[in-house]
Amino acid sequence: MEFSSPSTSRAYSDRDADTSWETWCKREIAPVGKDVIDLGCGGGIYVRGFLACGAHGVIGVDSSKPYIEEAQQACPQARFINASCLDTGLDSQCADVVFERAVIHHFTHGELIANAVEIHRLLKADGVAYIQDRTQEDVVADDPQYWIRRELLEMYPRLLKFEANRRPKTEDYCAILKDVGFSSVDTLTFVETRKIYDSVDALAQELQQRKGKSILFQLTDDELDEIHLATLEVLEGTGLLFDDEEALEVLDGGGAIIDKKNK
Repeated sequence: MEFSSPSTSRAYSDRDADTSWETWCKREIAPVGKDVIDLGCGGGIYVRGFLACGAHGVIGVDSSKPYIEEAQQACPQARFINASCLDTGLDSQCADVVFERAVIHHFTHGELIANAVEIHRLLKADGVAYIQDRTQEDVVADDPQYWIRRELLEMYPRLLKFEANRRPKTEDYCAILKDVGFSSVDTLTFVETRKIYDSVDALAQELQQRKGKSILFQLTDDELDEIHLATLEVLEGTGLLFDDEEALEVLDGGGAIIDKKNK
């Protein structure tokens, strides 16, 4: 995937952080009054999220100029910089929090080290970095049952190898952080709702536009059409299980047939 290509325009812009992430952010990061740097910010989704959670100031950094322009337009009250996550050019020890979501699986081993060095340089002495990304164990997990990525892997098993090759092992990445100077490295498990769709067509359109998931760029247009057809078959003949009351309300309002007893 080429993040600066016009074909990826708005791939990481057209949504807001879900309330599940905001709840987690307020509890775990507690950004109120803090200076935050969001590395690999894309179109500024989580920059806006941090501001909504009370951060004092947020700087978004991304190597894609089109994404930075989209982010600045959507959130003029934040500062955005078109720079590498390996060398931002920002002052040392300027951040209480450095946040990096869904970025490290795009790096080579050498880039992981350079990125970790840069994160450590940016943090104040008592600052904390939060690196949010899926592990390979997350990728192949059967739960939650409605996770779109799992269906992609079942339909196109070659994607499993692609994912395994690009995702660093948790223990290896933690070792890198310790090697560059982080005194304490902990792992947390967090299941984030990325987005709730108001219709199957809205989901299908986003998949065909390859929005929000870089793995979709590994599929052909014909394969994306197959996913759409398979989704319609499941909805018509089998149905889906939802434990989320908000999702059920949205689907009900969109005309879906809801079995409220079995969800």
